[in-house]
Order: sequence, then structure tokens, then C-alpha cells
Amino acid sequence: MKNAIRILAVLAMLFVGCEDDDYEAPFPFSDIGFYTSKGTANELLINLDQYLSFTDLSQGAVSHSWTIEKTDVFLEGPIDRTDSITEQFIIEPRVTTSFDKTVHVLFQTSGMKKVRLYNTFNEMVTFKGNRADVDYEMAAVKKGDVYVIDTTFMVKVYPELVPVIKVRNGDATVNHEANDTIYVEAGNTLEFTDLSTIGEPTGRNWSIRRALKPGEEVAENPVVNSSGDSIANITFNQLGSFRASMNLSRSGQNIPGASTTYPINAPIKVIPSSKPFELTGEIRELEDETIQVPYNGEFAPFGGQEEFFTVMVNGEPFDVASVTVNEDDGTKMDIKLAAPIYRPDVVTVSYAGGTIESADTREALSFTDEPVIMSTVNLVPADISGLETGADSWGTFWSNKGTVEYSTEQAATGDYSLKLQIEAGQDNAEASAMFENPIIFEEGKTYIVSYDMYVEPGTVGSEDAETGLFLLQNWNFQVQTVFEHPEGSWITITKEYVNTSALSQFYLRILPNAEKTTDVTVYYDNFTIVEKEERP
Repeated sequence: MKNAIRILAVLAMLFVGCEDDDYEAPFPFSDIGFYTSKGTANELLINLDQYLSFTDLSQGAVSHSWTIEKTDVFLEGPIDRTDSITEQFIIEPRVTTSFDKTVHVLFQTSGMKKVRLYNTFNEMVTFKGNRADVDYEMAAVKKGDVYVIDTTFMVKVYPELVPVIKVRNGDATVNHEANDTIYVEAGNTLEFTDLSTIGEPTGRNWSIRRALKPGEEVAENPVVNSSGDSIANITFNQLGSFRASMNLSRSGQNIPGASTTYPINAPIKVIPSSKPFELTGEIRELEDETIQVPYNGEFAPFGGQEEFFTVMVNGEPFDVASVTVNEDDGTKMDIKLAAPIYRPDVVTVSYAGGTIESADTREALSFTDEPVIMSTVNLVPADISGLETGADSWGTFWSNKGTVEYSTEQAATGDYSLKLQIEAGQDNAEASAMFENPIIFEEGKTYIVSYDMYVEPGTVGSEDAETGLFLLQNWNFQVQTVFEHPEGSWITITKEYVNTSALSQFYLRILPNAEKTTDVTVYYDNFTIVEKEERP
């Protein structure tokens, strides 16, 4: 500041010998500075009925004042962190202006609030600050005979969270605030919708607990079902009475946290289902060779049912070692075989009808020769493989000349695919995807690399043009194809891979023919790398 020369003069005077009578007071020093207990962000964020501290660090000011809004109040300090803010801290009579160096402001209404610091000086001063890692300066403005620094702090005061929900039972909206029982058939769902906006919530959690009987006391009443979805479809498989609640929350970087629990008044009663207890969905092999069979309700405990199941592997019956209810999901049965099975095997399951029942006493219906979807552990992360994030995982390669983008125009599965387009005269279309954690391939093992591809009808100049997928950093391996397959339909490209080079990046490209007359649009989906299995 301009007073730097004066400071040097003062220091020099300290080293000059003189009589006491000759001493003159140093020049007055002026400077501007301030501090808040929430830093210097453009908006200071705080919860309703909480306070912020503001300190004026200025030197040599002619005048100084703090001004607040009528709905807010000054508090008497000092205030300890553990203090509960009560009426005893409020300065009476209540005013909107204070001349103290440090003030504590309690915000009693929500919304955008203003706290104004007004300083005047006899000379020019400049505030130097940093906001969001950006340095800035604020110079005083001359008004009459003084220089003014007029600063307004913007404070966003968050209101209390107010839960607002809707509950649907089938097609009907139920009055969840009443005490009338909500009846649900076992295996059916209730739809819980979070409509809350007041307080700017960022999340919620629905919880279902067993209802306690009058006078019943338990040390712990565990959650039997839960969901964090804004629209949660929660299935009720167990008979009995239940209570639902929602915990609404606000959290995030620099956001003042808050939470509140909303208990749903209406009790929930789960009654036996009127639907048949039957196989639903696909039978799947898990990674540990367990065959998992899903039903449309929860199983009652059972044992000794192995003789009623027939498992055929490549046309031959395999001995069933055990049939049990899954420990984590009571709607699924786990079948273990006495001999191993492999990915290329063709496996079917039949149930002849034993004494298996649902938790609500329905008899499990039999089924015959249902196919088993064999386990495939895809080493490619889901966001790169299926592209369902809709952005970011795939991008253009540095030398790309064509078009690379996520697309919903075509998809082998899900909603998204990767679209590459090359027009006449262009050198290439190139995309890449970086792996956050490289894939490590084991020595001596063979892997299957595959992806789905769709060529848009109307291709021009496809002869000698090619598309290929490279596994970097191994430029020697390429899943390479030419455009000899049908247009307008999805096909799967597959190639075996034997190498121990770590995979850190996919590189996908289209190259034109020699004359560069190629005009083609190709969609890609379902990039997979799985370990090859073969029956010995």
C-alpha cells in the first residue's frame, strides 16, 4: 500500500539517536481487512437459527459499522462452540446496526440475507483477497472527504427440511397420514415417492421395520427393507405388520448438513398373496457355480428337496448336491451340483413339485427344462462396457478427424451406444476409453474379447475400409473387421486374446478406403473381456 514509505520512515526513526523531547509520533496507518467464521465465499451458507461471526480487521478507520436485516439479531459474545443459542445471548434492545469490531449474527428466517460492513478512511486503501483460489482487489471509493469501503456479505440461510411424500398401492394413492391400515399381498410392492423441496434436500432413505405390538419393547428393531431412491418400489415378502419411515437429508461440500425423520402413520399389513407362487425371471449361474432360481415371493424354510430337481448339463443329468434358500434374498433358491460346470455348457433345470412353500403358505409351482444363463465376469468396467452413463468414459482420440459421440439412436442393450462416423475425405474416426485401474491378464489363460456393432444402412465406399479395436498398450493386438456383414442389424465381433500386457486403454477406429470415399456410421455397444472356459 501507499503507506509502505511511511512504515520505512518509522523504522528509520527508531535507530536515530535523539532527545525524548524531539520524538514525534509516527504517521497513522490505515488498512482494510475482514474475516468471517465461514471464510470468504461469494455466498456464506448456514442453517436456519444458526449464527455467523464477522470481524472487522481494519486499521485507522474514521468510522465503521455493521448493518443486518430486521429479521436477524446481534448476539452477545464470546460464544463457545458448545453453547446452545438461547434468548440470553440476544442483545436487547434489538437493533440493526452495531459499531463493534466483531459481531455475531443469528439468522432467524431463511432465504438470501445481507450483512453490510461500512468503513471510511482518511486515505486510499485497497482490500486484497482470495475467493475460490482467485486473487482479487477491492479499492476504496472516495465520497466527499473520506474513502469508503462498502462490503455486503451474502448469506444463504437454509430452512428446515420439510418431508413431503406420496404412497401408492397399485394404482391407488393411499392416505399415509391417516391411521388406516395399508394392506399388501405378499410379493407385491408399495411405491414411495419423495416430493420434498423445502430445505433443498439432497437425499433420502426409506426404511421398513416390523411393527411392535402394544407394550412390546426390543433392544433393536432392524430394518427389513430399505431404499434410497426418490421413487422407491419396495417389495413386501414376509407376512406380518410393518412400519415405514423416511429419513430426509441434506449434505455436500460446504453445504450445511441437516436431516429429519418422517414416520409414516399408516401401518402396513402383509397378507397372503392371491397369485400362484412360481418361477419369475431367469435362472442364472453365479461366479461360484451356484445355480440361482428366482420365485415371485419369499420361501419358507425347507430341506430335503434335492430329489425333486433335475439338472441337465449338455444333455446329461448331473447330481444335485443341495437346494437351499439364499441367505441374503429369501425369494431365491440356490442349487449346488456335485460336479463342476463351465461357461460353454448348456444347462437346464426342472422342478417336479415337492413340498416347497412360500412364506405365506403357497405351494411352489413346478417347471420343466428352464435354461440357465451362464456366468460371465466382464473385466471391462460397466461404464466403458455398456456406456449407460451417457458421457465421459469414452472420448475422442487425439488424432480423430471424424465424429465420436454417445448416442441413443441405436443400442444393443440399454439406452446408449458409441457412435463413430467418417465422411468422404476424412482420414479416420477415432475414440478411446481410459481404464481407471488397468486390467491385469494372467499368464497361461485365454480371454475372449467381444463387442456389438451396428452399421447404419446406406454405407458408401466400404470396400477396403475397416474398423478395429486395439487393447493398449498392446498395439500388436487388434479386433479387426471389414464391412462385409449386413447393414441395419447388430452383430457381435469376437476374438481370443492371450497376453500378459496390462490393459490401460481401449482405442477404437474406422479407417477409410484408399480413395477416402468412405461414408459410414457405426454404433458400438457391450464391450466385454471374459476369461475363456473349456470343459476338460
